[in-house]
Amino acid sequence: MPLTQICQKPGSPSLSKVYEWIRTNKEFGDKILTARKIAAQTYLDRMITELENADNGNIGIIKEKLQHYRWLSSKLIAIYGDKQQVAIDQKVEIRWSDEDKTYENEMKNVSESSVASTQQT
Repeated sequence: MPLTQICQKPGSPSLSKVYEWIRTNKEFGDKILTARKIAAQTYLDRMITELENADNGNIGIIKEKLQHYRWLSSKLIAIYGDKQQVAIDQKVEIRWSDEDKTYENEMKNVSESSVASTQQT
């Protein structure tokens, strides 16, 4: 049963309250996510049964529902996703020394070293 329907029942918290709990309570949010993953799998299982019992009159509607549930499942359950994503965590460290490494200073150092080398010869 969708969360919107659960929240419409008498005595249930409002949908906005539940979304606030999801946002502020990690454990509760994780439980909701797990419930949604289970629901997505259940919908897919139900769609397989509907496809097996489909006839010419309802095949179009069933195909549309299946497409929707397949998309939803791909977002909630990793094994149904369109692509696998690999996260790479690289650390890049940049250090500056106390030396002046500006372009102008580097050009000056190159010029001075070439003058010094020509004077030695």
